[in-house]
Amino acid sequence: MPEHEDLSAEAALREVDRAQNAVRKFGRRGAYFFLAMWLGATGYWLATLFGPATVRNYAIPAIGALTVAGFVYASRQQVYGRLLARLSPPVTWAFVGTTVIGAVYNMFLHPQEPGPLWAVAGVLVALIASAPLLYGAVRIFRSADDR
Repeated sequence: MPEHEDLSAEAALREVDRAQNAVRKFGRRGAYFFLAMWLGATGYWLATLFGPATVRNYAIPAIGALTVAGFVYASRQQVYGRLLARLSPPVTWAFVGTTVIGAVYNMFLHPQEPGPLWAVAGVLVALIASAPLLYGAVRIFRSADDR
């Protein structure tokens, strides 16, 4: 790094602070991504479990397109914080697992015309299926506030 050979101690400290702020900013973007995916997944499950057939038919391609767009956006990030890099794989796998549980519930247990108790069960399934994403977002936001 020949361009940084003549940096003073204060300039080096400013550069370190600038780099840490960039990492923190991109970490918050990851948290916002998790939060947006949580809202989308919860809305998807509620629409799939309680919406009419036309809503169900449009919910699957819509959430698929939003998911692909979100992951393309997330993959274009320039900097990752340690927490985001460490937290993303377990959150992703937990989300996949809870989504499979929600899909099994939707295919085999959820009736076509749910009553009041089935509605409560459907809301719980929707919240549980998207809970790992909310956990990831809250964990990253708390970490960003600690600094």
